[in-house]
Amino acid sequence: MKAWGAVLLLAAVLGVTAFVVNRPDGNSTTDEKARKVAERIGYPVGADANAYARAALEGNGDPKYFAVLEVTDSPTSDATKVRASLLFRVFDPGTSESHQPWRLWEEDPVTACYRADFTYHGVTGGGPERVHCPAGAQPVVPPPAQKTGVPPAYPDAFKTILTELPAAPTQDEVLAALRAKLPPLPVDEQTKLPWADPHLDAFVRDGNVGVIAKGGGSCLAGVRLADGTVAAWYPPRVQTQPGELGCSGASALALHKTPPPK
Repeated sequence: MKAWGAVLLLAAVLGVTAFVVNRPDGNSTTDEKARKVAERIGYPVGADANAYARAALEGNGDPKYFAVLEVTDSPTSDATKVRASLLFRVFDPGTSESHQPWRLWEEDPVTACYRADFTYHGVTGGGPERVHCPAGAQPVVPPPAQKTGVPPAYPDAFKTILTELPAAPTQDEVLAALRAKLPPLPVDEQTKLPWADPHLDAFVRDGNVGVIAKGGGSCLAGVRLADGTVAAWYPPRVQTQPGELGCSGASALALHKTPPPK
């Protein structure tokens, strides 16, 4: 063999050896487990990286076999950009935990780690990427989620606040009154955390005021009309969903005039 041919062959052998030596641990079983978890938690879209972590741990209660090691937030309004990342660990015991007294071969246990990046559309790159497990990494337990929704005391509070507004308030004055006078958020009995702040919006036109509180899929609408009418109610979701009237201060005025579908 010519000298240059031997050099090329040696280089190829060394390259393959380096790839095998440096390739992160894992096997088809851990790859499939990682893929299923990442695809399952990709939708619905998580509010933040902790939401993805909580979803990943659902049904994976034993950290010996599955654990989240790192949680990274990358806030963005671009649906194509990575908004959250997880590093998780998957353990395949192989045959080490098998109680079958006789088998044709042994399968060694494998511990594998994966990084999964998520955009608004789900996990990127066709699935999680196998990576080296960080030395000494410990499982991360994400904080419990705050309860979302519109507190039950808000409808009556809306009516009181709307009634007490000045004769011709501005939008900023209406929002300031809501933030100052709405009752404190209740505390969730399970997590001991206060509910998440509902989204508030207000709209003023020709002496009419429309307000909403939105959270957890609920939309509370309130109005004070120029004729003195004050009302607060939950419109049917068919009216407030995207593509319909929606849930906003402006839509509250339109919803008050629109009877619910039969």
